[in-house]
Amino acid sequence: MFYLIGIGLKPKQLTIEALEIIKNSDQVFLENYTSEYSQGLLQEFESLIERKIKVLGREEIETGFESALLSAKKNNICLLIFGNALTATTHVQLLLDAKEKNIKYKIIPGISITNTIAESGLDEYKFGRTITICYHEKDFEPETFYDQLKQNQKIGLHTLCLLDIKKDEKPKRLMNCKEGIEILEKIMNKRKEKQDLEYIALIGMSGDKQKIIFGKEKIFQSEDIKNIFPQTIIIPGKINEKENETIKKLLN
Repeated sequence: MFYLIGIGLKPKQLTIEALEIIKNSDQVFLENYTSEYSQGLLQEFESLIERKIKVLGREEIETGFESALLSAKKNNICLLIFGNALTATTHVQLLLDAKEKNIKYKIIPGISITNTIAESGLDEYKFGRTITICYHEKDFEPETFYDQLKQNQKIGLHTLCLLDIKKDEKPKRLMNCKEGIEILEKIMNKRKEKQDLEYIALIGMSGDKQKIIFGKEKIFQSEDIKNIFPQTIIIPGKINEKENETIKKLLN
């Protein structure tokens, strides 16, 4: 059996179901490039599960995981994912590969950033499509995520903005909220568009040092955006009276 398991945002968010499966598996792998813990170390996690895990990067998952997957025909193989198991399309592809090879699989969900968005004071039912703000590099400056943001804004929906991560680089790069906002505003300026966007920064969610900051100026002035990761941005759409009251009381 192949198990795709979400392990949450910190070690103790692992479910009892996931823990039992991991302890009884023949091999345990961890995908280490789409996110990371907001609090806690892998050593703490290994102590919790009483197992050693093999950490895999992007290339090892996307092009080198076939042998491990094939072994799931006779053995129990786990692939652990920070947050929830099916957030990244790479993980969906693994399920398609398993299906094609007649390998049985099971998905074990975990706590992810999407389970924390209501702490911002915004109604989670009013969120539109999630976007990922990508780093702008030489000869690569994508803008499609901004187009989706505009669509959400047009119909009054809030937008959860995931921020790019380059963990395969040395040193690794994790985009912070200030960088994400600057990329969005760079695109707006390039298009000569003016949008009165508000920003809410979610910093290190579920960790003891988590921060939720409302307003661009406060975000840019915060020292936490330099030190606490991972980070996410929410761009509110149309805010109703109750949301406005909650934001003012909880975030100010």
